[in-house]
Amino acid sequence: MKPGKILIVDDEKDIRNLMQEIFEEEGYQIDTAGNGVQAKSAWKASVPDVIFLDVWMPDIDGITLLKEMQQDPLLEQTSIVMMSGHGTIETAIEATKLGAYDFLEKPLSLAKLIVVAERALKHTRLNQENRQLKQTLPEQILPIGKSKLMSALRESIERLAKYSMPILITGEAGSGKKHFARAVHKSSERKEAGLLTFYARDFNTLVQKVLEADDLELLNQLRQIDGGTLVITDSEQLSEAAQSLLMHLIQQHSFITPNHREGTQLDLRLIALSKAGLEAAHERGAIRDDLYQRFQVMTIAIPALRQHTEDVPELIEYFINYFVTHEGLIYRHFSVSAQNILRQYAWPGNMRELQNLIQKLLILGSGDVSDSEIKSALTQSESAELGCTSVDTSLNLKDAKDQFEKAYLSQLLRETGGNVSDTAKRSGVDRTNLYRKLKALGIDPKNPL
Repeated sequence: MKPGKILIVDDEKDIRNLMQEIFEEEGYQIDTAGNGVQAKSAWKASVPDVIFLDVWMPDIDGITLLKEMQQDPLLEQTSIVMMSGHGTIETAIEATKLGAYDFLEKPLSLAKLIVVAERALKHTRLNQENRQLKQTLPEQILPIGKSKLMSALRESIERLAKYSMPILITGEAGSGKKHFARAVHKSSERKEAGLLTFYARDFNTLVQKVLEADDLELLNQLRQIDGGTLVITDSEQLSEAAQSLLMHLIQQHSFITPNHREGTQLDLRLIALSKAGLEAAHERGAIRDDLYQRFQVMTIAIPALRQHTEDVPELIEYFINYFVTHEGLIYRHFSVSAQNILRQYAWPGNMRELQNLIQKLLILGSGDVSDSEIKSALTQSESAELGCTSVDTSLNLKDAKDQFEKAYLSQLLRETGGNVSDTAKRSGVDRTNLYRKLKALGIDPKNPL
């Protein structure tokens, strides 16, 4: 490996000479500067891998110079270590927030100086490798995996990308509905025009502003993605006014406002996301019939992760590569036994839970991921998922009760391997009544979703 290049910026000549001598003995190429002007000339002449920068100098303070360094594209991949003999916690925190890799107090510990230099150089080279990887690695689009379910979803994406009809995507929280919508968009001819995602309640608010004050904030946002894709999450919560506006977009490719009845032409593909689908909301009159019928034409159900755990190893690799490439985290190896532990987990939080778990393991540890570390992380993850369970108050009491019973009985069936007798015993429901309830709730005992 070629030796790293270090620039030492300090107004004290004795310190510069001492640091130069130490680093040259370690094989580094060294440049020095006694003030800000000399520092700028030095890094423009030869871009360093690491800069050691003193906070106090005669012509410019180090924090100000650090800000300039962060703005210079030449130093985009350079690690900067701040030094100060009058250092304070506040200065260190400010320097770190501004992008400094580390902060050293004077008098300098020679042993720590060498260690910090090695780590900073490693950090620089990792950033350089990640930048090269981003430039050469084609963007991966979920769904990831070799299972039949994922293969079928990829085929659906390929077909849907050719058309512009509205799509309804259903699936549990964290199962990847937004990823699927993005994959359809990225695979279509609309990919260059942009994608915009709204939560239904936020979309309702913007539509209400249009009606009450002829506010054009929503129209301006939609204009920016004209020709692209509009995604609405929690679509069963759309207001009547929002649904009306969406039907104009679908049928007439037009955005109507109270003061501009002729409308503004917009070409947008609409993708709606919903955990349970729109049927219950339609039955109670919360979703208008024409919009409901439009979405019934093309409905895609995203399976829960527990239904295709054979894809977990590939998802682990995907998320590791993502976090290493895009967030600069350090790569960690997951053994076959560690992967098997993850495959056997129920994943109540689905793919989002797996993604968060991988990120946490990369941040908090180093080296190979141990089985005990995996088990501990899963216990914490499961507790967090249970603690984050929310109540959907958009449903009436009967629908909310049905939703809970469906989730409860589906979970029992999964735990009993689809055994109705065991499920009846554990739930305290008579077996005959249980069969009726399962049928009414649309639950297949052999394949509980």
